[in-house]
Amino acid sequence: MAFLSGLSAFPITPTDSDGVVDVLALRKLIARLCAAKVDSIGLLGSTGTYMYLSRAERRRAICEALDETRGRVPLVVGVGALRTDEAVHYASDAKALGAAAGLLAAVSYTPLTDDEVFEHFSTVARESAPTDRDLRQSWKHAFSLHASAHRASGTAAWDPRY
Repeated sequence: MAFLSGLSAFPITPTDSDGVVDVLALRKLIARLCAAKVDSIGLLGSTGTYMYLSRAERRRAICEALDETRGRVPLVVGVGALRTDEAVHYASDAKALGAAAGLLAAVSYTPLTDDEVFEHFSTVARESAPTDRDLRQSWKHAFSLHASAHRASGTAAWDPRY
């Protein structure tokens, strides 16, 4: 399978006014996407309320979505954050919970230079990498390749297969 090929559907993340994920509504959305046979699901993606969710709510959304997919559809999880250290936590959480891939957007209220974006991507890749030396090297290499390819767009993705 090619890295992120086909149709990747990015559903909203339904929440209440307190920022608590509505897991029943989320599961319903995920079930419909699985039934539609999309190639992957982009949870906590590039638009919407994901930026305002707590770490616990992000983890909760990932767990519920993974449970609903039951391995039928790969889950790509958005790990973008205003701060690099938060993005590291989100990437580590997504990997640990079983996401198939992660999507890192360089989130900023002011324009970032290419070097700042690249350093953000590199740090997230380095700090969220596995502890096994061989896995760490392949992880950093794959992330760096994707970060380099997407340097101008401000978006990078990781794929734990590499």
